[in-house]
Amino acid sequence: MAKPNPLSAVAAQVAESMGHAQGKPKPAPAAEPNSDPATAALAKTSREGKRFLGYYVEPSRHEEIKQAALDEGIQIQELMRQAIDAWMDQNGTEAVAAVARRRVRRLANPK
Repeated sequence: MAKPNPLSAVAAQVAESMGHAQGKPKPAPAAEPNSDPATAALAKTSREGKRFLGYYVEPSRHEEIKQAALDEGIQIQELMRQAIDAWMDQNGTEAVAAVARRRVRRLANPK
């Protein structure tokens, strides 16, 4: 289990105050402590059925990414998901087609 970041609450407050000044939407509110546990479980991000994807970056780049996530009031994982989603929105059709072509070639020419 990941260790909670003690600066997360402060970062969220800063991001929220900056969001109001820059016209950004407020971050989604956290689940209420007295809410239904089943609903809370559905709201949590789950790793079940998902695959890990990661890459190595230089320490200076990691600090930039970490600061960007703090500025947005989100975790690095969410920042990376948003970046990949944006890339897929821009290039997804071509990327999916390229994967499909490779899959067809691989099935046609098994080793």
